[in-house]
Amino acid sequence: MNDVIIRSERPGDYHSIAVVNAATFNYSFGMGEVPLISVLRNRITFDPDLSLVAEYRGEVIGHAMFTPQSVRVKGETLQAVILAPIAVHPEFQRLGVGSMLMEEGHQRAAQRGFHFAMLIGHSSYYPRFGYRTRTFGASHIRVQVEDIPASALSVSERRVERGDIASLCSMWEQMHADSCLALVPGSSITDWISYGSGVRASAMTIDGKLSGYIRYAVDAPEKMMFLLADGNDSAIAILNEMKLRLKQDVRELLLPLHPQARAIRELIALPHECESHAGDACMIKILSDHPAIHTYCDEVESGALTPGSVLWPVEFEVL
Repeated sequence: MNDVIIRSERPGDYHSIAVVNAATFNYSFGMGEVPLISVLRNRITFDPDLSLVAEYRGEVIGHAMFTPQSVRVKGETLQAVILAPIAVHPEFQRLGVGSMLMEEGHQRAAQRGFHFAMLIGHSSYYPRFGYRTRTFGASHIRVQVEDIPASALSVSERRVERGDIASLCSMWEQMHADSCLALVPGSSITDWISYGSGVRASAMTIDGKLSGYIRYAVDAPEKMMFLLADGNDSAIAILNEMKLRLKQDVRELLLPLHPQARAIRELIALPHECESHAGDACMIKILSDHPAIHTYCDEVESGALTPGSVLWPVEFEVL
């Protein structure tokens, strides 16, 4: 398609970008991906040169957002980009506009030193651009409520404060640093408070001391979205507190932990079942020659390594 210009977004494009995404993501009666774009712009790592528009004769007809994200890969912290969302107005689809947006975005990301891109999308489309399917997924351990021992510790749940962040980051290192692939939470309070209207993100204190962090949907507290604790006793105490939020007929908790995580062995040594799933839609495209990401993808594809479990940033809970 001729006369299409791919360029960085500008503030004057915001409404047009919203229109394109609203028209493209029509899977519900709502605004689709539009709120996600707005909150991703709030991230401290947001780079307008990685939020691209396709302009045709003065009109924005496409948009792709690449969001920087630190990722722990086989013990090393690499810089990656999350491709989400990407949209082309329905009137201009199947004309190569999406390809132009992605190719420019990949080139810019690679030039800036990002090691890989990741997305959830159609496995019939993205592999043609170098994306490798089933390279990450979601994992949890299933713990029966009756197997959680009683705790005499007094646990309180409160709002996250700025002064908590350094300790929470340290807890994350303790629990998740050995993951084969895991998104590293940021150091801003906005990385720890959810955008989801039905999601609660809480600091957990024991006898007044910050001892953990949880994130869960209020209407389904048994499916925890994020869990941190500073030790085994704290973890057991927090799980006991979560038991109080369960409906009477709920008999188990799902904890968002990778089956090979050190946290399971050292912090939450309870009887459990591990479950992992990596669908075709979960894809990574390598952008550099860094050995960690190449080794990770090769080992996952060969079956030697269980795919990493991705806990998406709080911005994605706006959807």
